[in-house]
Amino acid sequence: MAVSSLFSVLFLLLIISLFSTALTSIHGLNDHSSIQQVVSFDGHDDLLMSAYNQFSAFKEKYNKTYLTQEEDDYRFAGRAVARPSPPSGPPLPTAIHGVTEFSNLAPSEFRTQYLRFDGQIQLPKHLKTAPILPTNNNWRDDGAVTGVKHQGQCNACWAFVSIATLETAYFLATNQLVDMSEQQLLDCSDECTDDKRICNLGCNGGNHVLAYRYMLKVGGIQATKDYPYTGINGSCKFNNNKIVASIYEFNDIVANEDQYAANLVEYGTVAVTFNSDMLQTYTGGIACPPCSGALNHEVTLVGYGCDRHRICKNSFGTNFEKNGYYRLCKGRLTCGENPVATFPFSA
Repeated sequence: MAVSSLFSVLFLLLIISLFSTALTSIHGLNDHSSIQQVVSFDGHDDLLMSAYNQFSAFKEKYNKTYLTQEEDDYRFAGRAVARPSPPSGPPLPTAIHGVTEFSNLAPSEFRTQYLRFDGQIQLPKHLKTAPILPTNNNWRDDGAVTGVKHQGQCNACWAFVSIATLETAYFLATNQLVDMSEQQLLDCSDECTDDKRICNLGCNGGNHVLAYRYMLKVGGIQATKDYPYTGINGSCKFNNNKIVASIYEFNDIVANEDQYAANLVEYGTVAVTFNSDMLQTYTGGIACPPCSGALNHEVTLVGYGCDRHRICKNSFGTNFEKNGYYRLCKGRLTCGENPVATFPFSA
């Protein structure tokens, strides 16, 4: 058998296993073993065509294009097809994992292109006592949250949570919901900590606390319509005559999820961090990822459900899970290395 034909058949059995796993929506990743390498055998050209058709459907659904035929072949060949990774501990009760928009990326590529939260910045902790919380709370129900956006292949989650929390804070102050500019932060916020250990670097990562400091320094943020998103680093085009919203203070919350909920109910949406290593293959349900590892992604906490699961606005577009939102079981936002939760006040 020719080398290329042998490689194609090897990939065939791998891709069929992956797609059948996704299409049957396995709950909880009940098989805790990784996908195994398969031994090839002759006579499967019909199955190979089926696998190629599924790959073509994947590209069409997620608008995937590649610059060269070699890149297309590489993605089809499965070397960079994401595989659901087994969690540590017991199976996840309701999370569903399978083929997603990011399934053509190796895990290392996914982390490089989409996940980067640069460190914790120490702030005074704000304590809001709320011994009795509502059964559930969701700021979307109050019209206080703009639509889900897509950061593209730009490590800009830090900018998206900074803007999302400001949008809600501004709504609570003025009763006006305005779509504000993440691109301004990418192009203009180059704030650093005093020791220069953590800096905002546009699409190369950043920190929402530094973004809040930038807003305080320059006076505010423009609307998206005046400073639209491009998803690449550009020169700063900030016009202070077009500022639509500003902040006058921001607070960090002590790492306790009851405190997160209390501040959420009282003050609005909250920028939070968590370990998102399993995010690449997540397609639905309430996720309970391993409570360990580095924090590498930021999302906006907008509410919680009656069973106290956390409802988080992501920045991967509306194709991601439930209209762009990620649902986490209670306790996963306050574990890992130095969890961070912050919110601004606007005027």
